[in-house]
Amino acid sequence: MIIIAGKKKNLSSRYFANVFDYLIVLALDGLYIFIMGDLDEFGSYKVTGLKALALPLVWFLYFPTCESLFGQTIGKRAFHLYIVDVKGGSPTIVQTFLRRILDLFELMFFGIPAILVINHSEKNQRLGDMIAGTIVLTTDAVCRFCGTDLELSPGEIMRDSFTCPNCNEAN
Repeated sequence: MIIIAGKKKNLSSRYFANVFDYLIVLALDGLYIFIMGDLDEFGSYKVTGLKALALPLVWFLYFPTCESLFGQTIGKRAFHLYIVDVKGGSPTIVQTFLRRILDLFELMFFGIPAILVINHSEKNQRLGDMIAGTIVLTTDAVCRFCGTDLELSPGEIMRDSFTCPNCNEAN
């Protein structure tokens, strides 16, 4: 039985969490364009000039801000993923920005560069995580005594130990 699964590659969870997050960013950008944009001759809304500069701000406010304040985005929360620094602490705003600097490159190739690097790195990190000194952990675990499915804290995962709240056994 799996005791702690937090340090596995969790590729599918990470991939779909990012897809989910980028859909949120695209929806927020679309809403901004609809509200702030001008109607063109084809019936589409568009933003130009200074208004267009706000679009990357949505990305910045969503990813680095959520990841530094909460250790996760909405997509990562849905898939029980946390971002921590390599020592297990909360990432800083600078770290969460640095881990995202290669997003455009990775998106151009549908995440394949990230998957390749995660598969071949010791700590299952993307290149952006290596630059930033961060790790993505899954918080799912199973008690080896009673079989209860649990969601652990990032600290419990980094320590490789937890006490089951159901049977009070140390795992």
